[in-house]
Amino acid sequence: VVSFGMTTPKTWTPETYERLVLLHAAPFPPEPFRSFHFNKLRAMLFVRMRVGVQLDSDQFVAPGIDTVFELTEREITKDYPYPILPVHFLDRNPLDELSIGNNVKYWPRYCPKGGGVCPRQSARWGHAHPTWTHWALPFLGRWVRSNFWDETLPKGPTMPALRILDVPEDEDLLNAALWEEGATKQWCKFDVPGPGDFEGWLHRQPGMDILPDKRFHKIGAPKVFYTAHGATDPDVS
Repeated sequence: VVSFGMTTPKTWTPETYERLVLLHAAPFPPEPFRSFHFNKLRAMLFVRMRVGVQLDSDQFVAPGIDTVFELTEREITKDYPYPILPVHFLDRNPLDELSIGNNVKYWPRYCPKGGGVCPRQSARWGHAHPTWTHWALPFLGRWVRSNFWDETLPKGPTMPALRILDVPEDEDLLNAALWEEGATKQWCKFDVPGPGDFEGWLHRQPGMDILPDKRFHKIGAPKVFYTAHGATDPDVS
């Protein structure tokens, strides 16, 4: 666990959590142009792990999650030195409500003709629960630096330039960076959207499907019940 806060719960003691490794770091100074969530990318760099699976504090894990470490070590290598994200339950694109409502500025670089056609998008939008090995650390370092130094990606014959500070969140930057470098690998949905998804699985009933898209997952994406997102109510999770 990496804490970017002032204090941690008093209940987090070595006697209670014998296997907990707790690291502390100062967060970014409060700035309107840089999200607190970029601390997640910083954490991936300084924990010095050979193989890592990053989850949010509102996720719980189920039996089987350790399988992801073995798969990550197999897939992220010298020949494929990029993090791998699980597929998002949403098909993010220039026409979705989040992109329009937040006036997202990066889509024209990947979808130069508009209309949701994105030839420079090398994989479906991924959820910011990345897995990585030490082979991916140079990639992470390059893109965290690009945010720190306020770099701008140069324009090309059919694509506009892109100021990295116009990529507002860690999830946006991870996706854009992976597209820039032509990454193609993606995990199935091992971080199901919420604890309620487990109910259908446990009772052998159909649950909510992962939305399909026209290019990468035409019939939807598979779910694996290793972890659940949005686990904020202990009575549910």
